[in-house]
Amino acid sequence: MVQSIRRPGLDDEQLLLAVANTAHGQEDELADAASVQAWWRGLGASATGPDAGPEADDSVAMLRSLRVLIRGLALRNNGIEPDLSAVAGLEALTLRLDVADVLTLRAGQPGGLARDIAAATVAALLRATARPDWPRVKACRGDDCRWVFVDGSRNCSRRWCAMANCGNRAKMATFRSRHRTTG
Repeated sequence: MVQSIRRPGLDDEQLLLAVANTAHGQEDELADAASVQAWWRGLGASATGPDAGPEADDSVAMLRSLRVLIRGLALRNNGIEPDLSAVAGLEALTLRLDVADVLTLRAGQPGGLARDIAAATVAALLRATARPDWPRVKACRGDDCRWVFVDGSRNCSRRWCAMANCGNRAKMATFRSRHRTTG
């Protein structure tokens, strides 16, 4: 059940950021079912028994597709039209409406922790995109970064995850390019 895996205090945006930011550089926290379980525990959440088999592999692949989708939508919020052709396998995630405590979506069939997290993430994505502050969820414009963050600036103009890193690199590249053409 999704409700039993949700960490208290992990709101929709936090869950979306957690899923979207599971890969940076060479490290992928959604590489396989065991790494998904370790990542989920690292968030302070409870995890069920070990997932194994083809169902778990399919569920982990869905979770990776959701990561691509969330990053793509966050890039769109930052003025970049993403290529979402790599998003695949999500149609296999069946969801059912659950009205027990709070109206939400749950995995329609058992499939382990990764499938439950994917269902919770889809529900969080649907709720988050319906809110007026959704455009503040952005992905870094740095080509080698794409870290997803919430833009807390007053005029919603933040473009990079951190000005000290990605923003500085982008500004220096612009500066060098401008001086090469004038020199």
